[in-house]
Amino acid sequence: MTFGLGETIGDYEIVGVLGSGGMGRVFRVRNLLSDRIEAMKIVLPDAAEDSGLAERFLREIKVHASLEHPNIASLRTALRVEDRVVMIMELVEGASLAAVIRQGRVELEAALSYAGQVLSALAYAHGRGVVHRDIKPANIIVTPEGVVKVTDFGIARAGGNERLTRTGMALGSLYYMSPEQIRGETPDARSDLYSLGVTLYEMVTGVQPMQGANEYAIMHAHLTEAPRPPSEIDASVPVDISAAILKAMGKAPEQRFQSAADFREALRLPGEAAPERIPNAPATRVAAAMLDPQEVMRVESILTRAVGPIARHLVSQASRRAVTIEELCRLLADQVTDARERESFLRACNSPTAGRTATPPDHSGQTILLGQDVLDEVRRKLTRLLGPVAKVLVDRASRKARSPQDLYSLLAAEIPSERDRASFLASAPK
Repeated sequence: MTFGLGETIGDYEIVGVLGSGGMGRVFRVRNLLSDRIEAMKIVLPDAAEDSGLAERFLREIKVHASLEHPNIASLRTALRVEDRVVMIMELVEGASLAAVIRQGRVELEAALSYAGQVLSALAYAHGRGVVHRDIKPANIIVTPEGVVKVTDFGIARAGGNERLTRTGMALGSLYYMSPEQIRGETPDARSDLYSLGVTLYEMVTGVQPMQGANEYAIMHAHLTEAPRPPSEIDASVPVDISAAILKAMGKAPEQRFQSAADFREALRLPGEAAPERIPNAPATRVAAAMLDPQEVMRVESILTRAVGPIARHLVSQASRRAVTIEELCRLLADQVTDARERESFLRACNSPTAGRTATPPDHSGQTILLGQDVLDEVRRKLTRLLGPVAKVLVDRASRKARSPQDLYSLLAAEIPSERDRASFLASAPK
C-alpha cells in the first residue's frame, strides 16, 4: 500500500498530506461514512521493520486513547491495515506554536493563555500517571480561536514504561529538554514543567534561553547556565511572571514547581480542579523488588553484548514492569532490532547458566572495536575540557566510531574552544 492521495484506507480517503517526522507520517483524511475530515498517522514505510519504532507507535495509541481533554488532540480510533497500524485523530486546524514564535515575540496575554492551556493538559495527564517528555513549541498547536492542543504522545511514559531514544529526538527537542533528561535519568512530571518553562521564556522574550553552536554547548547550558531573566530582556514582562518562568526552569526538579497547578498559580492563572499525582509517586506496578538482583545483572550482561551501554538503562526500566526474569527477557528482546541478535539474546536469557560467571557488564560502547584503554583515556581527556557531560558524548560517539581516530574526530566537533579542539585532536592515537 502506497498511502497516496485519493487512496482509500478502510473507511477513510486520503485527501492531503499534513506532515511527517521521526515517528511517522500524517495525512488529512475524509471519513466516507460521516464526511468528517480527520488526521491519519502511520509509521513511516522505511521504518516498518523497526520493532522498536512499532512498539513506540502502539504505546502512543494506548497512552493517547486514555486521555480525553479539551487541550489534548483526541484519538478517534485505531485500525490495522495489512501489516500496519494507523491512528485516526482529531484534525486540529491551526499553526504550531513553533510557527507562531517564528513570527516574533508572542504578546504576554496570549503567551500566558497558551501556557495556561498546556498546564491544564499536563495537570490532567500527570494526574493519570502520564508524562509527555517532549513538550516543545512544535508539539503545541494553536487554533485560529486561540485554543491550544498538545500533540505527539509518541514518547510519553505511562505507568513506568520507557522509550528508546533512537528515533525522533532531534536537535529541536534538545533546546527544551530538562537537565535530568540530558543526564539520561528518568524524568517525572516536573520535567514537563521545565520544558514548558523554556517554551514560555521563548514566547515572551522571542529568544531561546539555552543556546549553543553544537549539541554539547546546548546540553552544557541546560546543566550549568542560569538564563537571563525575561524581565531584563523585555521590560514589559512583569517581574513575578519572570520569576515564575525561571523557577520552572530550575536545574534540579526539587527547585521547580512541584505540579502544574503550582505553576498556574504563580502565573496568576485560574486554578484547575483536576487532581494531580505527586510527581515522585511510585508507578502502580513496582515489580523490581520481586526480581533476583543476580539474575537481573546476568540479563544486563547478556543484553550489553547486543545493544551496548544503553543496556543498563533498558534493564533498569524494564525491571520495574517485569514480575519474572522470563518476562524481563521478553520485554528486553523487543529492544534488540537485529533478528539474529534478538534470538541469541533470548537463548542466552533462557539458559540458567549463561553469563553467571561473566564480569559486570561493560558500558563503554564499542569496547572490542576501539579498546577499553582508548575509551577510558578519551573520557578522561574530554572530561577535563567539558565536564561530566563528556561521558554521555563518548558513549554516543563510541557507537558510531570505527577507529580511535574516528572517535576523536567525532568528539572534537563538540569542543567549543578552537585551541582545546586542536589540542584534543593532536592527542589522538596515531
